[in-house]
Amino acid sequence: MGWSQSRILAALAIAWMTSAAAAASPLTPDHETAAQGRVVATSPADPCRLSSEKDAAPVVASWRARIDRRAAIPVVAHVRRACRMMGEDLGKDAGFAELARQLKPVLADLRSNILSPIYRSHPDLEAAPPADKPGAKRVYHATRRDIRRATAVRLSSELERIQQLASRLASAHADHAATREAALSMLQPVIDAVTELSFASRVAYDAYPDLFAKLFEDAPSQPRTDDSDASFRKSAPPKGSVKLSAAALKLVKAFIRQARSLAPRGDQVASISRVKDQQHKGPNDAAWINDGAGWALGAYSRTQLPPDVIDKVGGVEIVFSAEDAASLAGKTLDIKDRKFFVRD
Repeated sequence: MGWSQSRILAALAIAWMTSAAAAASPLTPDHETAAQGRVVATSPADPCRLSSEKDAAPVVASWRARIDRRAAIPVVAHVRRACRMMGEDLGKDAGFAELARQLKPVLADLRSNILSPIYRSHPDLEAAPPADKPGAKRVYHATRRDIRRATAVRLSSELERIQQLASRLASAHADHAATREAALSMLQPVIDAVTELSFASRVAYDAYPDLFAKLFEDAPSQPRTDDSDASFRKSAPPKGSVKLSAAALKLVKAFIRQARSLAPRGDQVASISRVKDQQHKGPNDAAWINDGAGWALGAYSRTQLPPDVIDKVGGVEIVFSAEDAASLAGKTLDIKDRKFFVRD
């Protein structure tokens, strides 16, 4: 079931648009070695601590996170939520026991490489649950005064590495599920957890946007194949047959400017696609918000597209796609409340 990895990547794309992903970079003196570290005993209530480790030796923080306490709170909150999803939530279903077992090193990784360095700088956060809770109206935005660059690089790169590890493990299991429903059931707690880890990275990318840009520049794009070309051509209406209202065109232009600013060396082409199901989630949302079927605004790398499906409207290159491509011909895409709809 090759769609399982795509499912995780799609979820991450949603999170990355509001937080980001990582870029490895040399560490500066902000990094400290294990020999210099302070022993950190994790809280028994910490969901990133395995039950089998209650009597184990305390964790040694190998480096100190140079981060303001206020900026550290959402990082700790999101990481703890991710651990709870991959540990407690997944462990409730006996059918996922093997995946839960394989994810245990991921929880230990988060505890030793993310939480312990933060607790080393802010010991009180270890014992007290962070005040950053789902449902809060305001999202904290960090600045360079709140987190050292080396800490931002270290945290974001560690979080990205752990996200990829969890995604690979979940995808491998989902590919062997008996049904699509069973695979989605298995993937969902990991998708949720990986999204939380992406939100945990937000403080690094708020403070240092160039780390976010480097993510897109370094990320491998999906290779173009004969099958993918055929799929694009099947869903694309005839070029020149779809119009955009002035409001829709303005929104598309603003979106593609933002996408290109995130990856200045990239070459993105805007897209508007009809999708059967849309979900979104913000850092303070307790659950995914289902938007149902509708039109999704996005972008593709030019290298993914056959040139003959790239249209041009109002000076903007764009790809339109729908299950029934002919239904778009001669129509205009307009927007209301920042949502696209089709009119004559």
